[in-house]
Amino acid sequence: MPIPLPPKARTRVEHMREAVTACDWLGLWALSLGFCAIVLAAIADFMGGDIIGAGFILIGAAGIIALIVYTGADPDEKI
Repeated sequence: MPIPLPPKARTRVEHMREAVTACDWLGLWALSLGFCAIVLAAIADFMGGDIIGAGFILIGAAGIIALIVYTGADPDEKI
């Protein structure tokens, strides 16, 4: 038979559970895309000697991140 917790302990556990599940997935996605773009640009620059292609990779990734972060923002946070 389970032993019920007092109400104060229940709310504390619920707050801890909310804090653990509240992860900024959009920020993590943006960081991972940025790191991938840096690696791809480094490969294009060092292996192929293509400076313009590396620049396009970085600018394209920055544009994609900016577009997704802008559309994911709350309406009152948009410029």
